Amino acid sequence: MAGTQKTGTRTLTAQQPEAASVGDQSPWRRAKLGAIVFGVVLLISAVLALFGGKGGSDTGSAGAPADATPTATTGGSGPGAKAHTVKNGVPVGYPHSKEGAAAAAVNYQMARSSPGYFTDTALRHQVLKTIMTSGALPSQQASDDQAVGGLLTSLGVTAKTAPDMVMRAAPLGTSVSSYSPDTATVSAWMAEVVGVPTEKSPMPVSATWSTYTIILQWQGADWKVATISQSDGPTPLVAQDSTPSSTSQMRLANEEFDAPRYAG
Repeated sequence: MAGTQKTGTRTLTAQQPEAASVGDQSPWRRAKLGAIVFGVVLLISAVLALFGGKGGSDTGSAGAPADATPTATTGGSGPGAKAHTVKNGVPVGYPHSKEGAAAAAVNYQMARSSPGYFTDTALRHQVLKTIMTSGALPSQQASDDQAVGGLLTSLGVTAKTAPDMVMRAAPLGTSVSSYSPDTATVSAWMAEVVGVPTEKSPMPVSATWSTYTIILQWQGADWKVATISQSDGPTPLVAQDSTPSSTSQMRLANEEFDAPRYAG
């Protein structure tokens, strides 16, 4: 996978410990903040290892999730354009336009953002086959298969805890930096929540903000991913008085709330 760019910053806790109010400087609170920060650093490293790694020779790279359950309904919309149908659970068939390229990019990234992409090898291969260019597919599949193992280890995912894995993503915006009828470069600003809500998990369920730069090619009468890279942020500051939900609350939320399928 292509080398990871590390631009921007990540501020995933309320503030640096020294900036907190005097009343909050108990040893317990400092220890808790330290544990969360350490867990988030591990999480970011693991996610970047998967999503910001080595690409294919033809221009290839990708590596994140798709909706675990294929749907019979037409996929969602991107900025001003809609997919025509769904294949392997992924919206496909975009307009041959700048808007169509932006819609494809953000929906493909949404397709790379489900627990099933990490825990189900067959599903991951289906997704990559659906969204990648033919030249980029082989090396991307090999890269992702190798990287997923390390990510699952970092998250503490086992066969027993795999069904509880949290992997949510939501698009915050897109930007098309270049476009031609054959090639388009789209950046998608995404918010992601990743982790396993168990007491024994090596890190808490944590939020990250990323920008994915996706180069698409017009191939087989549709937009396909040629390369994809990830950089940090833009990342907001979490409110000073915010408190992370408990493990049980996060597990319940993951069960009760359906994940957004696609953008739009």
